Amino acid sequence: MKIKTIFKINIALILLQGLPLFISWFSPEFKMILLGDFFGANPSADAITMFDQFSLVLGLVIIGIIALIYGSLSFNDLDVLKRLSLLYFALAGFFSLPDLISAINGDPTAPLPVIIFGLIGLGLFFYGSRKGTL
Repeated sequence: MKIKTIFKINIALILLQGLPLFISWFSPEFKMILLGDFFGANPSADAITMFDQFSLVLGLVIIGIIALIYGSLSFNDLDVLKRLSLLYFALAGFFSLPDLISAINGDPTAPLPVIIFGLIGLGLFFYGSRKGTL
């Protein structure tokens, strides 16, 4: 599979992973649904403020990661693209790890589709680093 195709697929997957956070920026009802999963039906004002900061920071980090991957599409050297794919694999692994640990422990975590998209992206980045082509 072409590495640039892998990068484009992962851009879409990462965008889908961040979608709940992006929606929560503009929809107070959706934000309360997400908050209800962690803090119960009536979250405190401090919990709402903390979630607002969390969603802003994490959402902007997600946009930054997408920008990095998109910028990588300009490279045409196979070795460079494979190395970048390996680095993105490591980044995606550390990005997915907290959700996996929480899911294994039975603690509240990201929605299941978000976790699955993360694991698919992780596998694609690893595959690209090993067997990717131009």
